[in-house]
Amino acid sequence: MSGHILRRKGLAALGVLCALVTSCGVPSQSSQKPINESDIPAGLRPLDPDAETESNQVQRIDVWFVREGHLASVSHLVISPASPSAVLADLLAGPTDFEQSRSLRSAIPDPDVVNEVVIVRGVATVAISAGFTDIPANDQVLAIGQVVLTLTGLPGVGRVRFAIDENIVAVPLPSGDATNESVSRDDFADLMDPVGSSAAP
Repeated sequence: MSGHILRRKGLAALGVLCALVTSCGVPSQSSQKPINESDIPAGLRPLDPDAETESNQVQRIDVWFVREGHLASVSHLVISPASPSAVLADLLAGPTDFEQSRSLRSAIPDPDVVNEVVIVRGVATVAISAGFTDIPANDQVLAIGQVVLTLTGLPGVGRVRFAIDENIVAVPLPSGDATNESVSRDDFADLMDPVGSSAAP
């Protein structure tokens, strides 16, 4: 008799336990429910295969500065394809702090004295302001050489001439002469630094 009573009590306790488990458990779901993408952490969201990533291509150019009375080239990176205007702007920005620590400077003290450059049939015409004549004579030759060597380092540019108010002007040469003709890098070969180029860090 007592055995039957204990068995009934055990079954009853088991029933209560099952009820508790059912009521406290995670409710089941008969079908899948989509999750809003905004509720997914950014790092776990799927990538859009059609999305385009922007990456600017760069190219290496030689920019010429002054070191101890000579012209020395340094390697800079600019957006590709390098336009003459972008290259000239890079030159006019002057040497970096690292380059200055290696005794490099620009003979062009004010970037505003050089206005723009136009390329026609391989000849670059550089528009300069009247303030260019205020540059000391020795530095004028170096400044002209900086522009000429930098621009003629670009493909398709062989010669450079200079103009003020659209009028072609004479520029000094290392020989001491002046010319109002277009000039090439050969005209400034004697000013090239015999040590060679300076590598950027």
